[in-house]
Amino acid sequence: MHRNGLDSTKKSYKNDILLILFFLIIGIGAFAFMQLQGKRGAEVKVSVNNKEYGTYSLDKNQTVTIGEDDWENILIIKDGKASMAKADCPDKICVNHAAISKKGETIVCLPHKVVVEVVDENGTQDGNQIDIISK
Repeated sequence: MHRNGLDSTKKSYKNDILLILFFLIIGIGAFAFMQLQGKRGAEVKVSVNNKEYGTYSLDKNQTVTIGEDDWENILIIKDGKASMAKADCPDKICVNHAAISKKGETIVCLPHKVVVEVVDENGTQDGNQIDIISK
């Protein structure tokens, strides 16, 4: 009788490991699929307080100063990627964000209400007008 309990525990442990491996493989596959699907964008669209601030080509290395009288963010576009180099907001999450270059990727500075979004030549995230969730 004692032996039966040990066998069911081993079987349960083995099933737990298989289930964890299954979900791990699914997660890695989904991540890889999303990374491979991203297409390089042509421009970054900058919005401040939900109003368009400007659109800048990813093909031209440039520095863009975004701001108003009491705050400032510095956007660097270099080698086809855009990154926030400086922000005088308290959390600096936007500065620590990785550089973006694929359609639909964004950098957001919540304190300053700045959104930097990679778009195609038409100013849209995708030529089909479908967002990343719908894909």
